[in-house]
Amino acid sequence: MKLSKLYSNDSRFKNIAFNLNGLSVVYADVLTELKEKKNSHDLGKTKLAELIDYLLIKQIDKNHFLLKIKDANGKSTFIDHIFFLEVLLNDGRYLTIKRAIDNHSKTSISISNERTNNFNPPTIWQHEEIGTDAAKKILASYMKFDFFKNKTYDFRKAINYCIRMQPDYEDVYRLSKFKGGKDIDWKPFMFDLLGFDGDVLRTKYQNDIEQEKIDVQIKQLKKDFSVNDTDRDEIVAQMSLQLNKTKEAEEKIDQLNFYDHDQILIETGVDQIENKISELNTLSYNLSFDINKLESSIKNNFAFDINKVNKVFEEAKIYFAESLKKEYDELIAFNVELTKDRNRLLKKTLKEKRESLLNINLELQNLNDKKVNLLSFLKDTDTFRKLKEYQKELARLESEVIQLQDRLRIIDIVIDKEELKEQLRKDIEDTIKLIKSISNQTEKNAKYNKIRTLFSKYFELILNEVTYISWSINNNNNVDFKPPVIRTKEHLSKDTAKDEGRTYRKILCVVFDLAILVAYNVESYFRFVYHDDVLSQQDNGIKIRLLNLIQNITTQCDIQYILSVIKSDLPIDENDSVIYFTKDQVVLELNDRDDNGTLFGFEF
Repeated sequence: MKLSKLYSNDSRFKNIAFNLNGLSVVYADVLTELKEKKNSHDLGKTKLAELIDYLLIKQIDKNHFLLKIKDANGKSTFIDHIFFLEVLLNDGRYLTIKRAIDNHSKTSISISNERTNNFNPPTIWQHEEIGTDAAKKILASYMKFDFFKNKTYDFRKAINYCIRMQPDYEDVYRLSKFKGGKDIDWKPFMFDLLGFDGDVLRTKYQNDIEQEKIDVQIKQLKKDFSVNDTDRDEIVAQMSLQLNKTKEAEEKIDQLNFYDHDQILIETGVDQIENKISELNTLSYNLSFDINKLESSIKNNFAFDINKVNKVFEEAKIYFAESLKKEYDELIAFNVELTKDRNRLLKKTLKEKRESLLNINLELQNLNDKKVNLLSFLKDTDTFRKLKEYQKELARLESEVIQLQDRLRIIDIVIDKEELKEQLRKDIEDTIKLIKSISNQTEKNAKYNKIRTLFSKYFELILNEVTYISWSINNNNNVDFKPPVIRTKEHLSKDTAKDEGRTYRKILCVVFDLAILVAYNVESYFRFVYHDDVLSQQDNGIKIRLLNLIQNITTQCDIQYILSVIKSDLPIDENDSVIYFTKDQVVLELNDRDDNGTLFGFEF
């Protein structure tokens, strides 16, 4: 895969068409005086590398310059920008990646058989506004890199060996993005990259991590529960004693069965009394209701005034005959006698009910007294107090038994974890044997030997010094990738201190990246590399030999090489004249004359 074009919807942005073959140069020129604030390092050549990285589906956060830089109103400077990266796939097709800043978690992808015309975005997008993980999978499916098949990681793991920025020149193997992380995050990948089986290292690290986790768990369990797996039999003995004491306490309680029977009888008696009281209360209420009704009924005597009747007849001017008056008098007399008879019966009934109510109230009083006595017996007998003491003792013993059972359970958990730890130890030992076996026959690894040969060859061509890559097994039986040490040509066993210098470390990183690309050139893999500021602070001879090497590699192996350089870092010839790159080689030219000279067309 190579980079084809990089452009934006913002007209101020300097669109780039990369050379698909040979060298692509990002050139920055300083036009202002040294005393002025601006300089070539503010023009955006390094930001270009970060932008390419972002467009290759890097997940960014608020600390990335695309989100971090804000205007005076606190609005993101790039919020309205949309960037497009066109790449040439190894199958000859062109793929365009579109990512906007205001929705940076989404990506659109377009695939075409032709390179886009000028810098016009595709009109058809096969995949629109897809999430980061999905975008990486889709892009990987189009890239079809052989190296990443059946791997637990994707192309993003290797991308920064193809886009080396300033912080990545500190270590040949360990990129800046891996700094602060764990070895498992990058060493298995590097083992794969060098032609070995990274799963072996990954398994070793995973087992180491799991073993450490189990150690922590065991220590925490022992601390929290004050147990030790060697104390198991002692805990069993203590449990046996406590269980015997518990049984004795149960037997003492069983000896108080007579009280249990009495208690049952008493409780039954209390229940029966309460039921009887409830029934009598109902009867008392009903009797009281009946008595009130009877008393009211007795008070209501028969009343009829014959004179009022006579007056009504007179007012109506109707003759009230004497015979009719006689009949009314007889009716009144009859009703008076009837009322007397009814009242006699009511009074008799009232007397009976009052007597019944009195008897019921007396019986209620008696039952309440019995209830109080029974409850008092339940609470205050000596037998009850003894039973309570035995029950408390039994509860205490049972609690201690439960605690011992818990301790025994924790000890068994510890023992299980110790057994798992032992199994892990055996697995780790097997893995260590495998790593040692690999270490003892590195000369049989064709990919590794090719990378190592190319690395040494390229370095010697540039610096006329001897170095090589190698790895070893450390005290933890894990792999260490030893920093390449520069040797004297006369005595390969004699080290120099040159590899400690920044310029030498940069060249070591450069030739490593080139060796990887060339070694993997026979299969589907990255076909480009971007080295930021690669010529900076280098000796003139080193610059010339490096550029010659790049020219040969890009020609012979169809690899795209992109570098950024400032004017002051250009090499000079034997006549002390600056050796400029050709116009065809320069794909982006920056300057500090004004904002238009910067990558984004404005200063930030």
